[in-house]
Amino acid sequence: MSPIALIAAPLATLLGFQQPSRREALLAALLAVFVVWGAAGAAGPADGFARAERAWVFLLVGGLVVALALRPPAVAGILTTALVAVATAGASAAVLIGVTEFSWAELHWLATRHFGAQARLVIGAIAAATAGGGAGSGLVNALEASALAGVRLVSQLLPGLVLLQSVAALALAWALYRLVARKPEGSPLPPLREFRFNDHLIWGVVLALVALAVPGLHETRGLGGNLAVFFGGLYVVRGLAVVTALAAAIGVGGAFAAVGALLVALFLMPVAAAVALGLGVTDTWVDWRRLARGARR
Repeated sequence: MSPIALIAAPLATLLGFQQPSRREALLAALLAVFVVWGAAGAAGPADGFARAERAWVFLLVGGLVVALALRPPAVAGILTTALVAVATAGASAAVLIGVTEFSWAELHWLATRHFGAQARLVIGAIAAATAGGGAGSGLVNALEASALAGVRLVSQLLPGLVLLQSVAALALAWALYRLVARKPEGSPLPPLREFRFNDHLIWGVVLALVALAVPGLHETRGLGGNLAVFFGGLYVVRGLAVVTALAAAIGVGGAFAAVGALLVALFLMPVAAAVALGLGVTDTWVDWRRLARGARR
């Protein structure tokens, strides 16, 4: 997904929706022209995957307009607005796929071809750099097998990954809006240690597990995997917020905490992700941060 368009389009919407000044309206118009110019193909010919990317950008803008009308950030907070926008855009995409000739299978095929071509370019460059060595050839073959397996996985889980990417893009667009608007509405992005969302989202995790547990149905496994990626990603971030808050409660922070986080990311990423997921999910019932505040008193 093009990160520039995915941020520029929501930023233009935020600037235009929140009672803009003349300067902000002009900036919103310029951003909108840039997005439409790219979608019209002025930036080059587009294949099927690029057209799907551009369609998603416009669906996300539509979802954001609905969210700004129903759950504006000044009332509900930017995360709630972003979740409503992404849910609306995702539901609209599902309806469009259901009523048109485009299918989930075609999206999977387009994504596999797109990411596979990128992987082959990288593997080709590595092969050219290591040409003439037996050990290099074995390394290239191993990298190619790993890359193709990764391509298949990413293509299968693309919807969930795109939803997560869109939530992050909306959060960044909100931060930029707060930066460039003369009189911005709402509150700035909260620090990571305060990241939380409605506890009812735990039902998304339950639905993902149920869909994955249904035996023999490829469609439900695909749905369950994408739901697991999306809601799992949200709960991993919530778990990281819990860790950050607990570390601050015991006085761990600054450069020491940054170095520790880097070492964990480098050497214990799967374990750290699993722990963060567990903390995020159990925070629904336990509220670890409230317990930490109570223990300090």
